[in-house]
Amino acid sequence: MSIHKYILIFVSIALLFSSCIKEEYNNDDNASLVFSTDSIFFDTVFTNVGSTTAYLTIHNPSNKILNINSIGLGMGSASQYRLNINGQTSELVRNIELDANDSLYVLVEVTVNPNAENEPFVIQDSLVCNINGKSQDVKLIAWGQNAHYIDGRKNGHIQTQTWTADKPYLIYNSMQIDSLQTLTIEEGVKIYLHKDSYLIAKGKLNIQGSFDNPVVIQGDRLEQAYKNVPGQWGNIILTDGSGVHHINWAEIRNGIIGIQVGSLSASQKPALIIKNSKIENMNYAGLFALTSTIQAQNCLVSNCGFYNMAILAGGAYQFEQCTFANYWNYGQRSEPSVIISNNFTNAEGQQIVYDLIQADFSNCIIYGDKDNELLLSNDLSVPFNYLFENSLLKVEEEFTLNPDHYTNVIKNINPNFINSYQLDYQLDTLSPAKDIGKLSIGQAAPIDLNNNSHIADGLPDLGAYERVE
Repeated sequence: MSIHKYILIFVSIALLFSSCIKEEYNNDDNASLVFSTDSIFFDTVFTNVGSTTAYLTIHNPSNKILNINSIGLGMGSASQYRLNINGQTSELVRNIELDANDSLYVLVEVTVNPNAENEPFVIQDSLVCNINGKSQDVKLIAWGQNAHYIDGRKNGHIQTQTWTADKPYLIYNSMQIDSLQTLTIEEGVKIYLHKDSYLIAKGKLNIQGSFDNPVVIQGDRLEQAYKNVPGQWGNIILTDGSGVHHINWAEIRNGIIGIQVGSLSASQKPALIIKNSKIENMNYAGLFALTSTIQAQNCLVSNCGFYNMAILAGGAYQFEQCTFANYWNYGQRSEPSVIISNNFTNAEGQQIVYDLIQADFSNCIIYGDKDNELLLSNDLSVPFNYLFENSLLKVEEEFTLNPDHYTNVIKNINPNFINSYQLDYQLDTLSPAKDIGKLSIGQAAPIDLNNNSHIADGLPDLGAYERVE
């Protein structure tokens, strides 16, 4: 008999033997599944807007196959949740065989239906698994939030109006304050911008927040994982010819550029007066100014991928009791926190120069984790006027503090922020920035970002936070 016939006989016997073995199933009434979590919680989800995707695993801990009779949503087709079970999208999947000591994945999303509520409301359901005549479940919980919807393709051109804090405002496809119009935003208003959306002001922007109820502007992903993620939306753009804009007690975070003021056109330049505000976690820059005017008091600008502030191609600027702190932790940062320039090279390689009329920094801190956090770029063909007084700067060691431009300035001494990598830029009790500010500046900006007096102890500390023992 040839070797091939022996192989055929052996294979046939093996197949016959294996066909007689029955796979063992776990039919025990006490059999159970193990879930990676007992509940899935979604932070606030806007009505009509889907959530991020959460997932869990379902594990068979036994040494036998478990037949899961069904996996589905407790509310069935009426549920606002959606499931993907091992790659199959369905509200209910039946008869799933789960091998011994094996697991399967379930993905969960939710889209919240609108209702008449102004306050956040809860949406609950359960992921229900049935095996061997008993049920196990995982709780699904989401907070829903109705909003005023501003869609750039439908109602994105804003005429003179006032936004109140009854419900948040959600901006899709950008929005524009039209020329000669004014948008007033009252205290406590929360504004959320969808990905790639911009707030463009061809008219005036007037933000009137308060210490207790600041105006918040950020991306529309409210899950905890997105809390400090930059680049979730575009820019606030104050265009040439738009006039004077006022911002008080605002928190602007997690975009590409916090506020862009002006452009390189020859039109009437915009002006920004900003007080008691925070601009944080921007992909590119916190403040980006082109040949414009900014007056800032008691502001924090922090953690931006390129510049906390870029003053380009001249203009007029005044900063009092401000902290510029950069400890960017979303990749390598190569640029200094603050750049001051009277020139700019455009996309065509042309150098554009304008007078830097004024760039004054008083009672300020400019610091970060790079060796140099200040860059001055001077084209000698036009004026370049700047002054630092009673401030703390981080610069290159060989940087000379010319007395014509630096008065009572200390360099390269750590200001001792409480926790810079957790965005806490309050001063520690041993901070060298304590009590060395100019009194007249503290009197002009008397309240810090914690609503404490800058001058109660006689002399202001530097920056936007007063140390209170």
